[in-house]
Amino acid sequence: MKEPVIPQDDKARVKTLQCLNILDTQREERFDRIARLAAQLFQCEFASISFIDEKRQWFKSLVNLSLEQTTRETAFCAHTINHASTFIVPDTHQSETFKGNPFVINAPHIRFYAGTPIVVNGHRIGALCVFDSKPRTFSPQEEGQLSDLCRLVESELNREELTWLTAQLSQKQTALEENQKLTRVRSVILEKVVNCESLPSVLKHIVESIEEEYLNQYCSVLLLEGNRLRMGAAPSLPAFYNDIIDGVEIGVGQGSCGTAAFTNARTVVEDINVHPYWTAWKACAQHANLGACWSEPIRGADGAVLGTFAIYHEHAATPSKDELVRIEEFAHLASIAIERERANQIIWRQANYDVLTNLPNRKLMEEQLKQAISIASRKQSKVAVLLLDLDNFKDINDTLGHSVGDLLLIEGAKRIESCVSSKDTVSRLGGDEFVLIINDVTNFIELEKVAQNILQTMSLPFELQEHRVHSSASIGVTVFPDDARDIVNLLKNADQAMYSAKAARKNSYHYYTKALRDQALKRMGLLSDLRTAIDEGQLFIEYQPIVDIQTTSIVKAEALIRWHHPSRGRIAPDEFIGIAEEFGLISEISNWVFAQVCTKVKRWRRHFGQFLQISVNTSPKQYADSDTCITHWLQYLLDTNTPANAIVLEITENLLMEGDDRISEKLFQFRQAGIDIALDDFGTGYSSISYLKKYPTDLIKIDRSFVNSMTEVSNDKVLCEAIIVMAKKLGISVVAEGIETKEQHHILREMGCDFGQGYLYSRPVDAETFEGLLIAQHRQTATP
Repeated sequence: MKEPVIPQDDKARVKTLQCLNILDTQREERFDRIARLAAQLFQCEFASISFIDEKRQWFKSLVNLSLEQTTRETAFCAHTINHASTFIVPDTHQSETFKGNPFVINAPHIRFYAGTPIVVNGHRIGALCVFDSKPRTFSPQEEGQLSDLCRLVESELNREELTWLTAQLSQKQTALEENQKLTRVRSVILEKVVNCESLPSVLKHIVESIEEEYLNQYCSVLLLEGNRLRMGAAPSLPAFYNDIIDGVEIGVGQGSCGTAAFTNARTVVEDINVHPYWTAWKACAQHANLGACWSEPIRGADGAVLGTFAIYHEHAATPSKDELVRIEEFAHLASIAIERERANQIIWRQANYDVLTNLPNRKLMEEQLKQAISIASRKQSKVAVLLLDLDNFKDINDTLGHSVGDLLLIEGAKRIESCVSSKDTVSRLGGDEFVLIINDVTNFIELEKVAQNILQTMSLPFELQEHRVHSSASIGVTVFPDDARDIVNLLKNADQAMYSAKAARKNSYHYYTKALRDQALKRMGLLSDLRTAIDEGQLFIEYQPIVDIQTTSIVKAEALIRWHHPSRGRIAPDEFIGIAEEFGLISEISNWVFAQVCTKVKRWRRHFGQFLQISVNTSPKQYADSDTCITHWLQYLLDTNTPANAIVLEITENLLMEGDDRISEKLFQFRQAGIDIALDDFGTGYSSISYLKKYPTDLIKIDRSFVNSMTEVSNDKVLCEAIIVMAKKLGISVVAEGIETKEQHHILREMGCDFGQGYLYSRPVDAETFEGLLIAQHRQTATP
């Protein structure tokens, strides 16, 4: 423990204190009220107004402790007078100055202290302070509020005039004593309201100020919530009485206040013992020693009832005309405080919470993350930031409507909140993105459990407006301080990690790494270049032959988009197709591919075989986007005289998983026009077989993962055979992808597979080379 430093002006300071003649005087309500208000305002267990004499600290007011004085050496306030502004000790256990202080070691076991020096005639003579047995922080706003309360102490000591608001209002009053009292009450109360003090504090001060000015009466403020009255402030009424009144249902005959709130009219009961409104409450009132109750509705600006203001007397009493005016004025003052508080709450909530989900918005999230980082820095702990994005949200929103999309966000927010603890926070960043702040991360296993729990919960079906909607989540995870030490970079990292999770496979989570940052930069560069790739002729098409597996004749081909970048060379489709889908370029690229294929296939069918078909890959985005609807391809076929049966549309299981009637309708439109539908990568999904019954399917393409490792004795052979048998019974043709060996070709031919595609027959080749293959085949068949 370090003893406080003696100020250089200590003699003059002590002299100023002694001239006030306040040392060793009796307690006074005017000071006690300020100390109590300080304790309540800052939610601290203790508060005091103390003065530092030559060798001691003497208390003028002390909340929740019984002390008259202490030695100067042990006094916290003896340190405060050495500071020009508020002196704060967030945690005495972390302070070398106070570690051994007896008031830290022993009762009241002070852990937190904040004190503002009391200044008179330029000398710091004491302090107004609040302290607690628990450590805590003290914001700049709270420092200002404590300083304001300290100025009130100084005002009482110097007998200065009331504040400018009180003085201004007082000038408008007559010289009559009653009006002067009313002015003092109103001025002090309005000062509290203007200073944005908490509603309970203001209401309590209203009651205490009125009771101090107008003796022999007790006041109460009740607030209307629904159809019940809740306790606002009634410090002078017995606690048992307040407990009984709190929550009373309003109605005629429900005492003075219940009746006033229900009728929105003043209710004066001059004698509780004989009035019918008090029949049910008479015994309670007698036990509380109450004889009369005058109640005035507290009305808002629109005239609606906000609560009641009541004046009680110990004996039967009839209000005078002036008293009726005063009770109406008191109710009006209470309404100002209530409406100000509610307006502040509405404004604050609108500024900080998402209207749709009631979660914190980006602004509040950043404040919460800033606070979490600050606490973690002090505690040397970790904070995890999870950025969550709903998979397929845009498709759901576009196909089922915004009302269903909004319901998905609301229900999704509830599910996410259910997966985190109360110490963590969930906020909506915007759109379908949510941010989770996980505090005190000590074990990454627990963090992964949170992520896995969210994924599992979000993958369960949603029942929304008679729609059964399937969604999932992609989560990016970054950690403070490991990955970044500021909000901007933490959110950037989480976004990159989330994108990586979505790109790898949906319904997954991914941690941030430096590699992700490099990938993001590369991805943004590709996006910029991709926008001009079509116009500059960088895109081209390769065709991979599909053969009749019995004759090995080319009967079909798959059109495959390729990109030759002017500086980076050839870029694989896996690198840019996902970007094109994400940023809305896939329809433009697919339209270009379709137009090129139509031109080529007409020529090839005319010269090399009228049954040749070209497969075109399609994206689920094309079926969901109503502005660039894929069905306009049917009109293009008519406009260009391209035979419909020359085209095969390849779709993926992801499209069918949407389960939307409009998707099914579009597929049937193509089918009815004569275009074949092929289900690509068959066998890799968990529900592909069920789609064969629901959607039009002409071909299924066995995924290359089954074919590559297939031998005479492998399980993959059994699976391929089962797929082929099932397809045959459903009248569906089968294409086996990835055939690279003669053994695989032989096995599939013996199984009855219809078509084969793979390097055994040909790699993907440009249009000119493919045409050369057709020419060679045509000449061979034409030779007798």
